[in-house]
Amino acid sequence: MTTEAELRQRLAARQAAAARQAAAAQPVAQTSPPPTDFRVSLPSRRAQVGVLARRYLACLAGEPASMLVVVGQAPLIGWLCTVVWGSVERDTPSLWFVLSLSAVWFGCITACREIVRERGILERERLLGLSLASYVIAKCVVLAGIVGVQVVLLLGAVEWSLALRGAVPLQLVSLWLAGMGGVGLGLMASALAKRQEQAVALVPLLLLPQILFSEFAIPADQFASVVARVEKLMPVRWCYRVFVEAAEIEVAWGTVAGSLLAQVALSALLCALVVPFLWPKRDLTG
Repeated sequence: MTTEAELRQRLAARQAAAARQAAAAQPVAQTSPPPTDFRVSLPSRRAQVGVLARRYLACLAGEPASMLVVVGQAPLIGWLCTVVWGSVERDTPSLWFVLSLSAVWFGCITACREIVRERGILERERLLGLSLASYVIAKCVVLAGIVGVQVVLLLGAVEWSLALRGAVPLQLVSLWLAGMGGVGLGLMASALAKRQEQAVALVPLLLLPQILFSEFAIPADQFASVVARVEKLMPVRWCYRVFVEAAEIEVAWGTVAGSLLAQVALSALLCALVVPFLWPKRDLTG
């Protein structure tokens, strides 16, 4: 005979089984999807170059007076060259050297303030993932166009009165490459300086070695080994060599091509070295 206690145990077991069956029959609750990642995807480095270059052009367009001074110095220097060398009515090696040095000057003085004056913007955009290489490339692309206009005006002013020996297109390319070497030097000075005045003050220190380490300071056959090596790092040296070789009756095109390649390599190296100069972060309030 079943006792009352056993009946209660059986009833509790049946209630528990019914509860389990009811729970199993209910649909599984849908889990909510994970929250969406709202982080902004940064553009590629190539896209950054385009955006930064357009912004830089817009800034330059807003300073027409400054741009007029930058571009206007080229024909002025060319005219002064015609005044000086017009007395001999022909080009000389000293004129070729002055033209080469002027091209490097254009690049240096045009680029020397372009980083330091927007240091605060650069440091803030670095926090958002700005590529320093893209930043430097954008600067070089725009400055390449400005230097191109400057050397065309410079050489055009000289050619107007003095017929230079050699192919003008070749001379223009060499002057432009020398100017790009100056751009690299100017951007490095701008990356190092804390204020625009410091960057401008560094330009003579960058140009003076172009004169000291040249055959216009001492004859090339009297160079010490160290001087000869350092001279090969001077953008003016290779531009001057192109003018010298191009003026020969029988042009040594192999030497000309080698000088142009050296200019390309040196200009690219100087512009690329700007990036390591930007690696140390600067104080935004400095």
